[in-house]
Amino acid sequence: MSGFDPLVLIDACYAAALDPEKWSGALDGLADALGARGTVIVSHDPARTAQTLASERIADVGVDYGAGGWWQHDTRIRLGRERGLLRPGAVMVDEMYIEPDRKRTDPFFQHFIDRHRLGNLCAYVGADPMDRHTLSFSAPRDVRKGPFEGFEVERLGLVGPHVIRAFRLTALVGDMRREAEGLTSALERMRAGIVILDARGRVRLVSPAAERLAAGYIALRGGAVPEAAEPVESARFDRFLADILPDRAWPRQDILLLRRRGGGRPLSVEALPLRGGDPFPVAGAGLGGGVVLLLRDLLAPATRPIEPLLEQLGLTRAEARVAALVGQGFAPREVAEQFAVSESTVRSQLKAVYGKLAIRRQSELAVFITRLDSL
Repeated sequence: MSGFDPLVLIDACYAAALDPEKWSGALDGLADALGARGTVIVSHDPARTAQTLASERIADVGVDYGAGGWWQHDTRIRLGRERGLLRPGAVMVDEMYIEPDRKRTDPFFQHFIDRHRLGNLCAYVGADPMDRHTLSFSAPRDVRKGPFEGFEVERLGLVGPHVIRAFRLTALVGDMRREAEGLTSALERMRAGIVILDARGRVRLVSPAAERLAAGYIALRGGAVPEAAEPVESARFDRFLADILPDRAWPRQDILLLRRRGGGRPLSVEALPLRGGDPFPVAGAGLGGGVVLLLRDLLAPATRPIEPLLEQLGLTRAEARVAALVGQGFAPREVAEQFAVSESTVRSQLKAVYGKLAIRRQSELAVFITRLDSL
């Protein structure tokens, strides 16, 4: 097994779970290690089987298998089910359940496998930890190669469980990111931001909106306890933090109106307990849960949430946010700075907005947003 480093391959799969664009390179690297033409991940859940993930080298095979409908006629999956071979943890090769004569006469092999010049297949079967449906990580040979060698089958059995696990993590991370985007959008519409403190009152997470709202009111440094920016508010803010920490009876004072350094309207700081264990535990500390601080500018002018209406017209959430701001008079450069993206990204999203709304220039968008705001 010289030249085979399973840790590098496994690390590449888990890196792809966080950045799906890396999956193609990870799957190609696995194909090289297994002596295969490419690799592919297939769900055996009928509701998801058409959604395959294939390495770049056999991308055309993956598209044909899914969009072309061949997943509905996959003889390998059907025979594997009939013969009880699709068990989590199983490693299979064609010779275990498909006779050579059957391959020569079976429509799936004749019209799909032969057309793509694929040969033998080696596959690891895993179980989805969420719904227990099985998935397979498969490595098809080129038609010019013979059966898999024993060491290649061993390699696939070694990395297979991690490939399946990382693949499911990709979906879970995507779901979490979408939920987080939804929460961020909702908080922005409320003109609110969140700060998460651990059980010792130290800052662990600050949302972009909270960072903007806290300016001049609260000093927020990662790993440190927040401090009031206005010296005369220090003692009152320190007492507020002491009251909301988990070892105190809840609640005592869970809302505080904090004055700004140099004057100005107050900032509302509301404390919400994090139930359960400390989300950022310290070894041996044995502390309870942390605290969420909800920051709100109560006197900010109220605005109607236009973005949900724009999303109903076919815009993505990101496009709706850009359209709303540009339609209110913000320049693309200002929008890019606010969302921490490049100006070219904003202009690309704006071009998509114009196409979907059938308008041609920013002045038309401004009229449209104004009328939408009056609904």
